[in-house]
Amino acid sequence: MLCSILLTGILAQTAFVIATYNPTCANNVVTYWGQNSWGGAHLNDPDHWEKPLASYCEDSTFDIINISFLTNFNLTGLPVLNHAFHCETTYNFTNTLHCPDIGADIKTCQRNGKKIVLSLGGGNIYTYGLGSATDGQAFADTVWNMFLGGTHKYRPYDDAILDGVDLDIESGEHTGYVAFINQLRSHFKSASKEYIISTAPQCVYPDAYLGTTISNAYIDNNYVQFYNNPCNLANIDNKWNFQYDSWDQLTKSNSNPNSRMYVGLPAGQGAAGNGYLDLGSVQKNLAQLYATYPSTFGGVMLWDASWYTNNKEYVEGLASWVKSNMKCDNSPAPTSTPPAPEPTQSIQDKI
Repeated sequence: MLCSILLTGILAQTAFVIATYNPTCANNVVTYWGQNSWGGAHLNDPDHWEKPLASYCEDSTFDIINISFLTNFNLTGLPVLNHAFHCETTYNFTNTLHCPDIGADIKTCQRNGKKIVLSLGGGNIYTYGLGSATDGQAFADTVWNMFLGGTHKYRPYDDAILDGVDLDIESGEHTGYVAFINQLRSHFKSASKEYIISTAPQCVYPDAYLGTTISNAYIDNNYVQFYNNPCNLANIDNKWNFQYDSWDQLTKSNSNPNSRMYVGLPAGQGAAGNGYLDLGSVQKNLAQLYATYPSTFGGVMLWDASWYTNNKEYVEGLASWVKSNMKCDNSPAPTSTPPAPEPTQSIQDKI
């Protein structure tokens, strides 16, 4: 993903149209919110910076919105968030954000059928990593207590309960993420709601930081970033660069029989270094991939939400086309239970 720019904004709140994420569908649309990538390149045009989270939950364009990013979590103390200009207030004597407005927006979006997920990691300006299974288990307990169904003195979004965790891991130690996911799933067993665990690997196969995790952990969705690399969607006919088949095989081999793969794309010309295509070309290429790999195709991921306002015709056109042309089985998702992780002692957050 691209990195953020710190700016300032206000809350707006209106919600109406319900669009519900369905894990059996091939027409889900996912985006990332909280980094304002358009605003970072247009500092003198604040009227067009990224809007409050609830603004992207007012219609049927997006089914899942990943809040980006939880950026520092291998340091002593509480984890650190970065949401660009959307929230800059911290709890006293900590570096942890307190964002009640975002918490209210999370609830608004969830009432409108959206899944709101916390994304960990991000671009290369951040410091994070999980270097051991013990680190992964401990951090899973912290994430559960601060953002999901647990309790904690410092909850950045107050009593809002997010719908899962996304791993956009692009640096740092990465041997502890399988244990992290296993520990989270041990918490999920007693929860009253369904949670999503996703990854956002680079399209170069195998991904240097997430390949081992995807191979060994129970993953729901893989949002493969087909941009910023030679393996971008423009090279779909180049078998040496475009390695979609390898990603499809990896998704099929996951221990989750319902694991899905999404085509990650830039939502605007300046949203990525390469990979942005005109709408007709994107539609043609997506139709080819869906026809070839229907069993694992989950939809598209667009980086990022700030381009919805500034490239709206394109984003709405693509989302509408995906929802109209990709199959959606509205029957209940097949029941699948993740294999029970090896028993581990819960390491509670003492801070």
